[in-house]
Formats: sequence, structure tokens, C-alpha cells
Amino acid sequence: MISDIRMPVMDGLELAEHLKMISPETPLIFCTAYTETNYLLKAIEMGVSAFVRKPVDTDELLEAISKAALPLIQKHAIDGLSDELMASMKIYMGSTPAQKAIAEQAVRVAKTSFNILLQGETGTGKSRLATIIHSLSPRRDAPFITVQTGAMPLNLAESELFGHIKGSFTGADRNRIGLLEAADGGTIFLDDIESCPKELQAKLLYFVENKRFMQLGSKVEKKIDVRIISASNRNLKDESLSGNFREDLYYRLADTTIKLPPLRETRDAIIPLALKFLRETCDELGTSLPFLDENACATLSSLPWSGNIRQLKSVIRRAVLNAGSIITAEDIAIHTDFEDIQAASSQSDFKDMKINSQYIGTDSTNCVSITDSAQTFLLVPPPFPCSLDKLERWAFEQALRYCDGKRMKAASMLGMNYYTFRRRLEKHGITEGGGVEVNHE
Repeated sequence: MISDIRMPVMDGLELAEHLKMISPETPLIFCTAYTETNYLLKAIEMGVSAFVRKPVDTDELLEAISKAALPLIQKHAIDGLSDELMASMKIYMGSTPAQKAIAEQAVRVAKTSFNILLQGETGTGKSRLATIIHSLSPRRDAPFITVQTGAMPLNLAESELFGHIKGSFTGADRNRIGLLEAADGGTIFLDDIESCPKELQAKLLYFVENKRFMQLGSKVEKKIDVRIISASNRNLKDESLSGNFREDLYYRLADTTIKLPPLRETRDAIIPLALKFLRETCDELGTSLPFLDENACATLSSLPWSGNIRQLKSVIRRAVLNAGSIITAEDIAIHTDFEDIQAASSQSDFKDMKINSQYIGTDSTNCVSITDSAQTFLLVPPPFPCSLDKLERWAFEQALRYCDGKRMKAASMLGMNYYTFRRRLEKHGITEGGGVEVNHE
């Protein structure tokens, strides 16, 4: 806001006081010939951003506007970036309550320099989450290097991590930087940290505390700047209490701990994840999207998934390669371990099966659907005979799901005018996010 000071009815100070109450973030610039020092000091105390003397010099006014607006513009940019990061993370992680909680925690910590410990069973997505956190962090343009701490032979582990100088051991015919130094400025991901040899843990502790190390055979310390993300298949605190892992190293690595639950404990995520992997695989292969039939969804939802997300993705990818336009329970079963099929609960009784916060069942036409309190999605087309309206509604729902609820993108994909598409959505009672308004009468 740009204002004079001496005005009828209300002067500049009164204006500043009212503006502060109704819009405290709005910058105020006084444009005036009034020069009384006490008055101007009081205006400064009230947070007036700048004074521009009359007669007004345009360049001076523009400079004052730029300086006053810059903090507000930066705040909007930061808020917008946070929203964008959160949206990106939810696309990667999924939208169930458990996945959203992990995504929110990951976005918060990604912007910091905290060391992060990821804990969860094999296949729960720790490596993928570590990569995503790095890509959302200020270090995204620097290296991201993975170290398999449990896979390195003890006699080579120190050289691999810290590097060595020429002649430090037999065969060291040149200087070599280690993986830690290669990650300078970026992120080092210590996978399977619980398997790190105890002999190496002491040197790793010194590095984590000080970001300093010495190459093998050298007497000169090097200092680097890296962010450390670790991952463990076991509860690392329990491992430290039992003496299998250094307790002091555990606390240095776990500035923040993110726990990834096994897939069997988040069954509401199975079908959405399966559909996500289905879409990714088809995009990669350049093929049309097949449908998961009723029994296939039942099988996917009831399996114990001992290999977690990694196993689910593998099964879906293999099923897409070998199935036709519809993926059946048999297509899922032949790519799943026999023990998992035996352990699965009822595969045939898909109707009325409740899975955590979502309800998966069949409608009156025996067409498989996913329903929660706000929306219903049909996974396969309604069977004939059915009306054209019903087929059109199904097509719109699938297009919105495929385009993550983006209506303009869905309309373009269907070759429709955007405003015509919007009117059709309203006609069918389809909400903005791609859901369907449910009549509870």
C-alpha cells in the first residue's frame, strides 16, 4: 500500500494502525512531503516499510516497492515450494493415512541437515525414500551415494569408505578417494547399517560426529560436508541395548527416525500401490493399461507380502508382461511364492471384504470397486448390458485416477473440451479430486 500522510478524516498513522490489524503482512510506504521527525519515527515503530519524498522520483518509488515486497515474495515462494514438495512426496509415497504421515515427516526433515535413520523390514521402500529425501533437500544437485555396509569385506571396508593413499597396502598403486569423500556436498546412504562390522563402527562414529576422517595410510585429516541417511532392517535401538551395535553411534545417526511399516499392516495401500506399479510398468513398456479383475484384487489384498512393496512391484511387473487386457487371480498367483498363496486368507470371497480404512467389494453388477467414506472407484468396466451414461461415468473416473485428479489433463487425454468435461463431471456427481459423491440415503 502506498499512501500520503496528511489526509482528511484519517492520517497516515491511523491508516498504519488499521492496516496492521486487518492485513499485518501488507507493506506500507508513505509518499509525502511531511518531514516532522517525531511523526516519522513513530511511523517506523509501527512498521512502515519506507518513505518516498514528494515530488516523487519514479525510480526511487520502484526501488522502495521492490525492497518492501521482497520478504513477502520470498515467503510465498517458500510456502509454495513446501506445498509442491508435499504434493510430490504424496505422489511417490501414496495417499493412505500411514503413507501421508511418512510423507509429511520426510518433507519436514528433507529441508534440514539432520541425520536420518530409516527403519523397516526388507522391501518396505527405505532406499527409495532415502533417494526421495535427497531429491527434496537443498543438496539435490550434489551426489547421492549408497554404501552397502554389510556387504563390504572387513579388510576392504575402511579403504572403500575413507579411501587410501599410494603404498598404504599391497596393491595400492595410486591414491584413491573413498565413498564418503565422493559424496562431499551431498548425501551418503548407509544401507543395512545394523550389519556394519564393530571394528568399523568406532571410525564411523568419529566421522559422524566431526565430519573428519583420514585416508588409509595418511596422517592428514580431511573434512567434508555430507548428510547421512542410514537404513536398518532391525530396531537399531534394541540392537544397541543388546550390545550388537554401538549405542553412541546409534544416537548420532538417529537425529530423526522414520519407521516404514510392513505392507501387511497397511493393507489399504495394497491396491493403490498395485495400480501405481501397473501404470508405471505400462508407461515403461508403452502398452495400454490392463484391468485388475475382482479375484486378482482379492488375491493381492489378502496375501501376506513377506517381501513387502518390493515383492508387490515385482509381481505386478511380471503379471503385466504375461497377461492380456485383464489381469486375473491366476496371473497374480503364478508370479507369487506358493507359501504366500497358501498363507493368504480367502481369495474367492472378495465381496464385503474390509481392509483397514477402505472398503473393497462388489456392486450390484458384480463389478469390483474400492470405496471409502467419500468416494467409489470401479476397477473394471461395468459389464453389459449397461447404459452409456454408466460407461461414460466409469471412463471419467478412470481418466481422473490416471491423471491424479487433474481435470484439465484428464479432459485432454479424453480429447474433450475442458468446459464440456467439467459439465459432464457435474452431471455424473464426480468431485474435483476424481472421487464420486456417495448418496447415503
